[in-house]
Amino acid sequence: MKSRNRWIGLLTTALAPLVVIAAPGSASAASGLECLGNSDGSQSDIAGNWSTKHQTQSVSVQQARNTWQDWVWRGPTFQCPWNVPSCSYAWQQSKTTGWKWSAGLKVKLPGALNKALSELAELTPSYERNGSTTTSYTFTTNLRPGQFAQPIQVVERRWTQGVYQGIYHSTGKSCLPSPTRPNVRAWQYTWSPNERWGSWTTNLRVSDYGTYHVWS
Repeated sequence: MKSRNRWIGLLTTALAPLVVIAAPGSASAASGLECLGNSDGSQSDIAGNWSTKHQTQSVSVQQARNTWQDWVWRGPTFQCPWNVPSCSYAWQQSKTTGWKWSAGLKVKLPGALNKALSELAELTPSYERNGSTTTSYTFTTNLRPGQFAQPIQVVERRWTQGVYQGIYHSTGKSCLPSPTRPNVRAWQYTWSPNERWGSWTTNLRVSDYGTYHVWS
């Protein structure tokens, strides 16, 4: 697939691949350190989410030049008779179809974060939120004798690739655990706001519409 490099800015989605417990203690905002705990007590890198002071963002870095059609619904087929000069066909019904904002989301993460891949994909609403399209097929299409027509609903998509920006790195020094989770080990973390890591690809929705598929 032909694609072109182009930075198209930050999307506003916060990512939460790991369960993070903020913990008050020796790490302070003034020192630039935060006391955080992974759900498994490890010192793995952490993507910022709703529970942390800073949030990881997704950045689109490349997209395809052309879009492609995802036919999310196909209706009944009509054929224009052979023994008439032409046909004007309208299905004259209404149809609503649900679809996902993106299709084929794939996420690649550094080894330390691989265990959180499914959570990261699920908690990326910009790419997994649902939509729907409603079409009233009162409009007509003109057919030649013998041609077929089928009402369809289309989601036009564009292949897009990106990375994640912003990550917490452990200093290796322990800190006081959260009072509500006293058995979880907590560590001091520093926030790296401009560091880019991992990658994602998906087919993002550009537009959606209803039309007729006509063929001979």
